[in-house]
Amino acid sequence: MRYLLDTHALVWLISHEEARLPESLRDSIKYYEDEFAISEISLVEIIQLQQIGRLEANRPDKIRSVVEANGIAILHIAPDIMETFYDLPMPDIAGRTHSDPFDRIIIATALRRGYTLVSHDTKFPWYKEHCRLSMFEV
Repeated sequence: MRYLLDTHALVWLISHEEARLPESLRDSIKYYEDEFAISEISLVEIIQLQQIGRLEANRPDKIRSVVEANGIAILHIAPDIMETFYDLPMPDIAGRTHSDPFDRIIIATALRRGYTLVSHDTKFPWYKEHCRLSMFEV
């Protein structure tokens, strides 16, 4: 399988909270059984969360070392991903428009590259139903 980790799943790995991921995924990452990737936008999102004090600060090289140590690929935001991002509908979920660019670029990356998105975000199932997003919900 090919999995794209949502930002919070990457944060759990970086902050040694990987127990929040299902055991099957933890083992797959640990033993390199499946292909795992992140969108480079997740790195930007983590840095922003650190800068506003919502996450403990780790230097970007520390984050990169955790990613590399776990054999996780970093997928760049290529023009075709931006096209998919542009074409994604902005759904009304619980009375609010879902316009978060970080989430939507991650979703566009999963859709365009054919990855199963690993997330516990309650807004993402809408995309699963309406955009054929493959999800592993945690």
